Amino acid sequence: MDSNSLKKKIYSFIGKADDRVLSIVNSVFENYYSNDIVAFHPDGQPMTRSAYKEALDEAEKQILNEDFVDVDEMK
Repeated sequence: MDSNSLKKKIYSFIGKADDRVLSIVNSVFENYYSNDIVAFHPDGQPMTRSAYKEALDEAEKQILNEDFVDVDEMK
């Protein structure tokens, strides 16, 4: 199927779509066109490059300040 035929088919589906389907389609396009998502939180929410960098910086700061639980403490 060529791209024009596929676009027409997708347009016809979108015209009939409910809110749930539109939300899914929107998420697909946002994720596809957003190159800034580099990771995901455990709950599945996307993490941007800047949020990922902040998390790494915070983790490095905690390590330097010895603000962590070692294996013996964990046991």
